[in-house]
Amino acid sequence: MLDEERRFLDSHRDELVKEYGEKFLVIRGEQVSGAFDTIEEALYAGFSKHGLTNILIRRPSEGPITLSAPAFTLGILSADTAHSANQTDDDGR
Repeated sequence: MLDEERRFLDSHRDELVKEYGEKFLVIRGEQVSGAFDTIEEALYAGFSKHGLTNILIRRPSEGPITLSAPAFTLGILSADTAHSANQTDDDGR
């Protein structure tokens, strides 16, 4: 997962640092689709633009960071509310 994005970042690290400095980059495939001052801005923009596909968000000057979004990956955000943890059964349990 994200092998292509990591290879792109590693092979272009010097030029990305020169161009974007300390910004958080949103990388999809072999393209930078955005550069942001905060990780929150990068996350919002990345998911807004790419939806539920995998994206790499990193500062090119930093070492590896692992971010997992299982709620997106597993589809929990679109779960059936009839089976929620707060739902009671026929006996009130």
